[in-house]
Amino acid sequence: MAALATRIRVHSTKSLCRCFSSKANNEQTNPVRGMKDRFGEENRRFQWINDKGSKIASRYGFDQITTPILEYSQVFERTLGDSSDVVGKELYSFEDKGGSRLTMRPEGTAGITRALISQKLYNDLPQKFYYSGPMFRHERPQKGRLRQFEQFGIEVYGQSHASSDVETIEVASVFLKSLGLTSASLEINTLGDNASRQNYKTALKEYLSNYTDQLSEDSVNRILDSKSPQDIHILENSPVLSDYLSEASKVRFAFITRTLEHMDIPYIINPRLVRGLDYYQDTVFEFKVTSPLLGAQQGTVLAGGRYDGLVEKMGGPVGVPSIGWAAGLERLSLLVDDNKIPLTARPIAIIPVPDRGGSFSAEPDNNKNNTPSVMALHSHAMSVGAALRAKGMRVEFMHLTGSSSSKSQLPKQLARASKMNASHAVLIGTDEMQKGVVTLKDLDKTEQQLCPVDDLVRTLSAQRPFRC
Repeated sequence: MAALATRIRVHSTKSLCRCFSSKANNEQTNPVRGMKDRFGEENRRFQWINDKGSKIASRYGFDQITTPILEYSQVFERTLGDSSDVVGKELYSFEDKGGSRLTMRPEGTAGITRALISQKLYNDLPQKFYYSGPMFRHERPQKGRLRQFEQFGIEVYGQSHASSDVETIEVASVFLKSLGLTSASLEINTLGDNASRQNYKTALKEYLSNYTDQLSEDSVNRILDSKSPQDIHILENSPVLSDYLSEASKVRFAFITRTLEHMDIPYIINPRLVRGLDYYQDTVFEFKVTSPLLGAQQGTVLAGGRYDGLVEKMGGPVGVPSIGWAAGLERLSLLVDDNKIPLTARPIAIIPVPDRGGSFSAEPDNNKNNTPSVMALHSHAMSVGAALRAKGMRVEFMHLTGSSSSKSQLPKQLARASKMNASHAVLIGTDEMQKGVVTLKDLDKTEQQLCPVDDLVRTLSAQRPFRC
């Protein structure tokens, strides 16, 4: 009976392994569709873009904010309404073990507004935040648009004057120019105040009533943001919002455009730039880049606007003005010139070579001959590397592999150092350790010299730049 139980356990284990192996081959070794691994140069581009944005936002008085990736679904669904630009995108939502309905954030604004309310930050206005991180939308993956994507953005709460609209646009313009995207064009429009939008909605509904059988399925709540060719064609002759603006809205928009001109920020007024009317008000804007790298209809790299009613809609106090923008890092990364991104520091390779001259023992230092041991040599070599790192240098320590002699490994270690673009190799054998020196090999010039350990930092600083 025990033998039978053992056979059953073995058979079950093998079946389980085959099951996991099959799944691994089909799914588990690949990322989810619309999501990707990012490393190497691409990761460095993303970090560089984020660093640029962070420095510029800080210069304008913004503080960084980080919110959870998961929020209660009502943050995006119930409080913002089905017609908002946020909820109109497909959300990743699920029910957790406690029965709560959760959603992976599709954008940053709603979560930051929720934080403003839950942390009672509205008691100390104005508040200015910048943020970055992954967002999630179940859209059709395409060039520059993924289901998990990165955004950098800013949010301003508590500033209602039109000058804050200009400053928000200015931050965006300076940010894009810092990335080298000087050709990005600003398109701007105004949706007006509540009275203006209500008058426009009435006129638009009356116009669209003649085309109900021709509109796309997605156009019912989001007609003005529809990408359907049939909707776009119908909208070509639709009423223009600028014809329904109140006098106060006209004055506000005129101030914004005049100030942009005064600040040498070129713009194009696009009367058809109308985002979600239930979400935005007054100023809306987009920065676009024409490039084959982005594909058709993917030219918008940064977009934003004013949404003064959002805090109230989400359960916060009445009358908290809000404005902000967000930029997609995937699209920006496609456009950034790699030559503008500073190269990472070239590493210095530390290579211990125990059988490089002198006698050695594989035992610790308490052996009877009191000769330097492999352990002591490695400890010494690692301390040399630590001293270089403490001075801001990038160091790659070459650990010995297997049981072969370190001397036979040396050519491979040097080849690996060259492959990783190391500028120098620091060779440390038992003779060097006893004499307090290292052999410093210049991998560009294929020259080498003995160098006292105490002079190594000074010598390296003189011979190599910290960045290539």
